[in-house]
Amino acid sequence: MEEKSKETTIDLMKLLRVVWDRILWVALAVVVLAAAGYLITRLTWKPTYTSEVQLYTVMSSSEEKPTEVTTSQISIRRNVAALYVKAIKKSDSLREMSEELKMSGFNVGPSQLSKMLIVKVDEDAAEVIHVRAKTPDPELSLKICEIVGDKAAGLVEDAYIGCTVAIFNHASLPTSPDKSNSMRNGIIGALAGLVLSVAVIIAIYMFDKSIKSGDELEKLTGIRYLGDIPDINDSFKGSKYEYGAKSKAQTA
Repeated sequence: MEEKSKETTIDLMKLLRVVWDRILWVALAVVVLAAAGYLITRLTWKPTYTSEVQLYTVMSSSEEKPTEVTTSQISIRRNVAALYVKAIKKSDSLREMSEELKMSGFNVGPSQLSKMLIVKVDEDAAEVIHVRAKTPDPELSLKICEIVGDKAAGLVEDAYIGCTVAIFNHASLPTSPDKSNSMRNGIIGALAGLVLSVAVIIAIYMFDKSIKSGDELEKLTGIRYLGDIPDINDSFKGSKYEYGAKSKAQTA
């Protein structure tokens, strides 16, 4: 058991040494793929603008100020928020908003509008709804959010009596484009380069069946390894003592 553990440790050390001996290739792969991920993203990136309107569910009451908020009311408000997230993406809702956009000079179909809208309930306060519009035109993003705010109450008014949706924070015109993912893709490229280069180096090493040392030869044959026999021509290369030099001279 100890011998097997020792062999495993030795094998791991060999693999680490093999990778370290080719660390320049690993570094090159990391740099090339990181640069590729960054540059491709920058070259293909199209700027988009995001506008956001925040809505919240509220219990409608004839009183000026509610005296208390019960657990059932909180549950209803959260249910209405979840319902609104689904209601705004209904085909009827998208069609109506698309028609209003066309009247404002924006030719956006229901399917396009669905892709532009990002709707989700707040993680900390389930009564709050975030509606974002992400488009290539800042004015279009703002207009979508304004239409969503105008239609907020009408989408769920019949679902729960006594609860409606109101605007919590109005949308504003985005003044700068969203950030690109070039840096993130560059980091992903660097990690991919690291993993791929190390995997290729290890794979080549594992499938290479050539004998690399005397120890490996001794393990394979079971014969004791004494040493290497040098090539005598390395010492006398180019001199008259080189093996075969006489025969070559005679032949000439």
